[in-house]
Amino acid sequence: MRPRPVRAWLLWLFSAPLILAALSALVAGRLDGFIGDASAWGLVALAALLTRRASLLPAAQAEQRRFSQPGRRWQFPLRNLAAASLAAGTCVAAVYGVGHLLGVGLGFAAVAVLAYHLLYGLEPLRVGTPLTAQDKESRAVIEALAEAEDRLITIERAAGAIGNRELSQRLARIAELGRGILAQIAERPSDLRRARRFLTVFLEGAEQVSDGYARTHRHVDSVELEQNFRTVLLTIEEQFQRQRERLREADVLDLDVQIEVLKKQLDQEGIR
Repeated sequence: MRPRPVRAWLLWLFSAPLILAALSALVAGRLDGFIGDASAWGLVALAALLTRRASLLPAAQAEQRRFSQPGRRWQFPLRNLAAASLAAGTCVAAVYGVGHLLGVGLGFAAVAVLAYHLLYGLEPLRVGTPLTAQDKESRAVIEALAEAEDRLITIERAAGAIGNRELSQRLARIAELGRGILAQIAERPSDLRRARRFLTVFLEGAEQVSDGYARTHRHVDSVELEQNFRTVLLTIEEQFQRQRERLREADVLDLDVQIEVLKKQLDQEGIR
């Protein structure tokens, strides 16, 4: 899911009355009310901090992993943690701060989570394409996709670590093209045979070059090194584009074959 625009200040605004309520309870000598309102404010404030932090995560930490072995993995993103903290704070404020019953507090908590989702967006708890390894060939496809995706994530991390905007954008485009190729293979695993050389030669080379440059470019201020890296990226991007076109052409070819087979079948059945 694409992150929504961050409006963490809305959560701070929502928490402001809790501070006033806590101070009022303290002045009035209601210790239980003070503890309830103060705890509620802390939980809502935590939700605001988590939401803000989620928006500041670098691209390398916000990477999307579609393929993993055995297929899917669990996660609990910061935005979901923030929503849980907001729900707990809302419930505590309703029950201990205002004095509502627990059921009413849970109702307010559910409304708070819904509002958070509309404003910021919750993320799925499971990520990855649910590929099933029913036979040896299927397992080979899953392993190849997972390994290739690891290489693409390394390239995406390198793109985030390089200060040069042009080179960073080129790496990002290469990673995007690579993810498109993996998506095509996932939709039609038979393409893996045609893309095997690409995955083992070009993708591995792109990973090694980008990771190596990201680790060394800050220590070696060389115009020649930068130009060589730029030239290599141009070649890699061109190869990635060619590979995508080859797979698309294969799709068109297969469709043409299916149409011809259907035509022959219709002719044999006397259907025109």
